[in-house]
Amino acid sequence: MVPRVFRVMSRSAGSTPVRQAMGLVVVFAVVNLVTLGFAYLSLRSSAEEAMRSNLVQLMAGFDVAASPGAAEVMVTAAAEAADPAHRVFAYIAPDGRVTGNADARLTADGVEIRPMPEGRPLGRDGYLPLIDRKAGGVLIIGESLTPIRELGRTFLGLLALSLVPTVLISLGLGAALAARARARVERIEQALGRLSEGALDTRIPAEPGRADDLARIGARINRMAEAQEAATEALKQVSADIAHDLKTPLQRMTVLLHDLREGLAPGGREAGLADRALAEAEGAVAVFQGLLRIAQIEGGGTRPPSVPVDLNALVASMAELYGPDAEEAGRALTLDLAPATLAVPGDKGLIGQALANLIENALRHTPDGTAISLRTAVDGGRPVIEIADRGPGIPEEEREKVLRRLYRLERSRTTPGHGLGLALVAATARLHGAELDLLDNAPGLKVRMAFPAGRDRGA
Repeated sequence: MVPRVFRVMSRSAGSTPVRQAMGLVVVFAVVNLVTLGFAYLSLRSSAEEAMRSNLVQLMAGFDVAASPGAAEVMVTAAAEAADPAHRVFAYIAPDGRVTGNADARLTADGVEIRPMPEGRPLGRDGYLPLIDRKAGGVLIIGESLTPIRELGRTFLGLLALSLVPTVLISLGLGAALAARARARVERIEQALGRLSEGALDTRIPAEPGRADDLARIGARINRMAEAQEAATEALKQVSADIAHDLKTPLQRMTVLLHDLREGLAPGGREAGLADRALAEAEGAVAVFQGLLRIAQIEGGGTRPPSVPVDLNALVASMAELYGPDAEEAGRALTLDLAPATLAVPGDKGLIGQALANLIENALRHTPDGTAISLRTAVDGGRPVIEIADRGPGIPEEEREKVLRRLYRLERSRTTPGHGLGLALVAATARLHGAELDLLDNAPGLKVRMAFPAGRDRGA
């Protein structure tokens, strides 16, 4: 039980209930120590004072001894009646002879009391001595300190009996409170973590009957998450509605521009303007198609089937597809496939589109003569796809932002693209339960997509 309490306390050392419990234990222990300490010192002082008074009275009884011989007779009689383990009498005559039930010798620090040869044993706890000159010699009466030592041992036992159970009970209650509070705080932390990762449907479980600070914090977080989810869903719906409503007119405009372009003589100013208008219209159509695709994925309109997708075969086919384009652009695609077959349940078309977006980004942003590597592997049981290039990379503080829809780096605003490629990759990764990381390739960018291990993502 005790080791378990300490394990809980050590795991919860930073929690407020544990710190409060430990503080109360320390305060109680200090108060207990101070109270018992003062009581012990007071009782010890009283006991020593009583012993000294008794010694003074005993010493006064020898005042009638007028000569060393009379003193020796009186000391011998008192010594025979006393147990040297409790009280000693010793008289050092003027000639140095010692009479009594103990041998005594004066020292610079006072007196040294030793047993008499073949005499009864002395006490183990020492003596409180009183020394006085009598009849030309020195009389020493010593009272055993055993009662004082027993008093100290009694107080130590009292301290242990009063302090140890209280400390253990306080620690046990503190550990129980800490474990409950820690579990509740961990649930809140986990919910906040999922909310920060974009899982806005996450809620902290309700705790009926509780109205403490943690319950109020959980309720406020749930209300905030509900408001954020509603606002996000409304924004997604508006984006999808706009994209859907404008897609058809834009496609019609593109068809009309095609017809207009075919009716103009090549090389003229009108033909050039028509070409530019047609390119802009096709770009707008691509943007709206991308927005609709992302909205469809995030809104649950697309779910990955449970059909296994061979990642090795898919990556190899993408490398073969984009190999000529890379060679024509002065770049090389390198392929490094895992030796074992990597099959994950999912949507082959979506994963392939995500790979295509990543390869096109790499081709667009890398300098001539550099290589773009495509790699599959198994990391901790998780199937992994990596696309790495030697381009300028993405600053660490921008890596989260580029996964948003229509966000583009400042340096990329003059290059082709609409800021939807990485957003579609991120949506595809979330749909398949994969972890998407944008890493530094030193130099360049490495995009890593790690799929869950041994999980049916199509369920």
